[in-house]
Amino acid sequence: MIQINISKDFSDSPGARYRSDGEKSGQEFYETLLKTKFDEALEKSEHLFIDLDNSWGYASSFISGSFGQLSSDYGADKVLRTLKFKSQDDPMLEQKIIEEIKNPNLK
Repeated sequence: MIQINISKDFSDSPGARYRSDGEKSGQEFYETLLKTKFDEALEKSEHLFIDLDNSWGYASSFISGSFGQLSSDYGADKVLRTLKFKSQDDPMLEQKIIEEIKNPNLK
């Protein structure tokens, strides 16, 4: 299984939606890590396991700028079949991300 631990592999304090909004944005996460690992998972027919724990939290704009963009680019069904989440710190976070994948808000 391919994995991303956001707090270790990217940042323990993810930012807002766009790079222009500041450091560690959803756009940066998508372009530098999430898309690459997602493509790898597809190529290997594996799941991509996303560990969401040990961060200071996730702005809805970060979720939209990363997971919403992934859904827009690949389609919700493919994304939901490929991604698996761990979120013990905030059990509702996984559902928020799934809702964003189903209905991307890319504004």
